[in-house]
Amino acid sequence: MRLREKDKCILRLLIQNGRLPFAEIGRRCDVSRQVAFERVKRFLEEGLVEGFTIRLNEEKFGLSFRAYVLIIAKPSESLRKELINFLQRSRNVRRIQLLFGRYDFFLELLFRNKDEMTDFIREMHAFEAVERTETFIVYQTLKEKPEDPFLALLDADAHADTNADTNADAHAGAHADANPTNRQKSGKREEQ
Repeated sequence: MRLREKDKCILRLLIQNGRLPFAEIGRRCDVSRQVAFERVKRFLEEGLVEGFTIRLNEEKFGLSFRAYVLIIAKPSESLRKELINFLQRSRNVRRIQLLFGRYDFFLELLFRNKDEMTDFIREMHAFEAVERTETFIVYQTLKEKPEDPFLALLDADAHADTNADTNADAHAGAHADANPTNRQKSGKREEQ
């Protein structure tokens, strides 16, 4: 999908602060409040933006124990469905992803403490689908900015657009300089 520069501006602002009023978005992106509203509505309808939510501080809520679990599962579809159903219902599971490769599932989990995590892992191992797991416990998060890849993509597109415009202007200038009539009109004279 090709985004116009105004669309990119609106998306950047929403990524940085999803609570900005449409009037402020319009002002910063040099469009009307109504245009900003219509663009965001279109982003939602096209699925470019999936929704708006808040980001809670895990530690303030006592969910400071984060773990990642890789699962090797039996190939039985019915056994896997039981496991997936359990994982989808669990409030400690933040993310479930199916993988190609040595492991079948990737889980991101949040708990209040190690005992809670141990109970969850035991419960998960009770499912016949689970052959083996490997658990990684996070002791420190150095960066958590899920919006960064999107901002980088929007910024890269903006730089590419700017470079294309600059190159087009330079190309047009080169053509103007190649024409002797244009050179004389622009004040440049050919030296003989």
